Amino acid sequence: MTEQLTQHRRAKVLALANHKGGVGKTTTAVNLAAGLARAGHRTLLVDADAQEHATYWFVDDDEEVEGDLYSVIKQGMPTAKAIRSTRIDGLDLLPATLDLALLDLELVTMTRREDQVTRALVQVSDEYDFVVIDLPPSLSLLVLASLVAADYVIAPVSATRLGMRGLGKFLNWTDQFRAEGVISAELLGVLVTMLDGRTRIGREVLEALAGAELPAFEAVIPRRVAAEDQVSERLVVGDPTAEDSVAAAYAHFVQEVIARTNSQVAIHGR
Repeated sequence: MTEQLTQHRRAKVLALANHKGGVGKTTTAVNLAAGLARAGHRTLLVDADAQEHATYWFVDDDEEVEGDLYSVIKQGMPTAKAIRSTRIDGLDLLPATLDLALLDLELVTMTRREDQVTRALVQVSDEYDFVVIDLPPSLSLLVLASLVAADYVIAPVSATRLGMRGLGKFLNWTDQFRAEGVISAELLGVLVTMLDGRTRIGREVLEALAGAELPAFEAVIPRRVAAEDQVSERLVVGDPTAEDSVAAAYAHFVQEVIARTNSQVAIHGR
């Protein structure tokens, strides 16, 4: 069934995933989606996290959100009805609400539960060049269903020992499902975030990635005090007041994603 669902899909679906929190996953997802749109690609950002952090970038707290993935998957709302435009031309958002916290419980009882996110995205896939999914830091059924829907996985990892340890466990988890034929998404790359190149651990993380022969992106996202201000001001790559070094790093990352998805140089698994 999954193969039948995906063969009609036009958009390239990118899942930003890592079960460890605090690695810059949402910031990366938002900047990637904005960068793709500003590069001329019609892009849909899907917030699949009940924390609603990606939604925060484009929706004010007092704005009403009509629907989310829960509304689409559980309540039968057409996906297009839940999607809203953003301030960035070419970028739409499928927002999140707290109802997403209930979706994992609902998925347990659904038939073909691993196909549910695919079914939701197929409805609108022809409208976009890219779909970027921001996933929660967990190994839940919703995360698995999103990985089933994805063509590529991008794994952000913070430049810390715990970040590298969590990355290894996450990639082993995805490898198991890939080996069983549950997911087919390729690992497009690992993105190092929050890097302080002056520290020993920062250098060790880069060396460890090189030694592991993972498809790491050349771009690395630097640790900056101003990064938190970027979040509070909802700035993304391409905004005139975005911090220069962070914006430049994300711009480099976006171009790498475009190049890798166009040439399909990513490897299966690791």
